Amino acid sequence: MSNALASLLPTEDDIAFYEEHGWFVPDAVFSEEEIQDAIYGMRRFYAGERDRLMPIQQGYLDWKPSDGDVLRLNDYVSLQNNEISELVASPQLGAIAGTLARTSAIRLFHDQLICKPPTAEPDTTVGWHSDRAYWKTCTSENMLTAWVPFASTSPQGGTLMFLDGSHKWPGVEELATFGEQNHDSVEERYTRLGYPVRRIPVELRPGQASFHHCRLIHGSLPNSSTSPRIALAVHFQDQANRHTPAVDERGAPIVHVNEVLCRADDAGLPDYSDPDICPVLWMSSSQTGGYR
Repeated sequence: MSNALASLLPTEDDIAFYEEHGWFVPDAVFSEEEIQDAIYGMRRFYAGERDRLMPIQQGYLDWKPSDGDVLRLNDYVSLQNNEISELVASPQLGAIAGTLARTSAIRLFHDQLICKPPTAEPDTTVGWHSDRAYWKTCTSENMLTAWVPFASTSPQGGTLMFLDGSHKWPGVEELATFGEQNHDSVEERYTRLGYPVRRIPVELRPGQASFHHCRLIHGSLPNSSTSPRIALAVHFQDQANRHTPAVDERGAPIVHVNEVLCRADDAGLPDYSDPDICPVLWMSSSQTGGYR
């Protein structure tokens, strides 16, 4: 492991903070050149250029210009664009995630490019939700997400917000409410239950990224600035994660797009370690004799 990479890794105090609060922001993750390369890839992607085509053509979020000036959500961009793939595979990103999760390996689960335009209509509020609520076909409670903005972020620009420590609260695994305007109702619910509700707006410089636990409640307000807020969410699996069947409240099977994309394992179940869809991004020195 290089000295430069080692200097970026969370300390034991940092890990303890993450485990207590559910989120962590390192001082720096990416160089200016790495961010500029990703911005170049993002522009190519929005212009319709693809370095690789998805093996399926529907079933995932895929904003197109014909959809208009709304909240843009594009899934699996790293599978389609070289520059975004390089950002996702950067050694430091996986190493920080793996260190925070205290796991021996980190695999990609999926990623999402998000652009929040500076517009009042339509409302681009992102409701309080948890990632875990969307990952019920995963066995792990230890997955996490990195949020990588491509420019400085601020509350005015509709930056990501966390409810501090909410990964320890009950019921967050049911908050599949990304598209709802529910900030007040969710906060009132947990206040009534006696939990300390505290919003943390994530203010980052270019090159920084935030990390949050899969159970942490997060969301955002509309972008009232003059520039679009563009960021990449990178969702990570820890070594222990596997597919598990799940059903919704009506008893219908829950299907994550990864089930369709990934190969089958020996038992015929979706293999969430498929190297083409969910590649290993980092392995500990005990697994490899060095950092991947």
